[in-house]
Amino acid sequence: MDKPKSEKTITIKINGKDRPFQEKKEEMKEKSWDPRQLDRQKKQDQTEFFASIQTAAGKEADDSFDWILPEETEDEDIKEYKIAAPPKSPAKNGLSTLARKFRGRNKQGFLTSIFLAVFFAVLLGTSFGFIMLKLVFTDQAAETVVAPPINEKPAAASQQTPAGSADLETIATYVVQGGVFSNSEAAQQTKDANSQKGVYSQSITMGEQTFLFLGVSGSLDEAKEIGADLKSKGIDVFAKEVTFEGKAIEGVNAEEKKLAEIAPALYQSLSEGAASATLGSSITPETAEKIESHRKTVNELETDQIQNKSLISVREELLNASKQLETYQQSGDAAAAGKIQEHLLGFLAAYQSLLQSGGQ
Repeated sequence: MDKPKSEKTITIKINGKDRPFQEKKEEMKEKSWDPRQLDRQKKQDQTEFFASIQTAAGKEADDSFDWILPEETEDEDIKEYKIAAPPKSPAKNGLSTLARKFRGRNKQGFLTSIFLAVFFAVLLGTSFGFIMLKLVFTDQAAETVVAPPINEKPAAASQQTPAGSADLETIATYVVQGGVFSNSEAAQQTKDANSQKGVYSQSITMGEQTFLFLGVSGSLDEAKEIGADLKSKGIDVFAKEVTFEGKAIEGVNAEEKKLAEIAPALYQSLSEGAASATLGSSITPETAEKIESHRKTVNELETDQIQNKSLISVREELLNASKQLETYQQSGDAAAAGKIQEHLLGFLAAYQSLLQSGGQ
């Protein structure tokens, strides 16, 4: 005999508790097998089943979870954001945009073609101009680099030779003397008196005395002739020989030494020519040749190397005297003859100053 099968049980957990649901066959057997009643019973059982589940879920939710809703804020403003338009590409604002606008106003395109043709012609011409200009500057720069260096003359200060010594020669000359004074003030008074009579005179201090000279000559006889002419103007003079004793001077460079050595020779030649000019005679060719030779030597000296004040005066007086002598030879002007005497007397004063200072 077969054993009855075990009854099927459905277990449902509600709030953690098991609630079995068992369908008993006995009750099923007792029920009639009316199909309509069976359907109603099933629907009722299902309804009760789902109702119990919803009730249990509601209780579980009430016991285990509290719903918290966010508070609404009436004052909070919602920010608005504007989407910015993308920037226009600069390339679109170039020549193509300008051409399109121009074509919009001129549909036939005739003026547009002329404008573009002129524009590109100017642009092309300007570009070629800049290219040619750059080539010219490049060539000039290349020539400047390739050109050999110019040997410029260094500055005078850097070319100065070491200081040395020079021997000044003794100058023996014939002069027309206007007096000897114990002080320079008395000599100056006589000099001013001679100037009012139109005669130039030069005071030179030698030792403790001051001498007043009115002219120079290459010989004593010519000095006497010049003195006689001055006496006719009411000036008391006499002719004599004066010696300027030579000596060694220190602190001179090579150019200054050359000048100190050539100066006495040039003076002697000029004094001979001055005497002839003062007396209204012509200058001999021998004297003119010596003057020209010595003057050329002085002119060849480097002027910027001559720093000694007395030597500077020596050079200037000799060159000025030679110029006046040349003027006299060309025109025979008596005023030029008087200027020769003034510059030679100035030379004697500068030479005496150089002797007294010893070149310092």
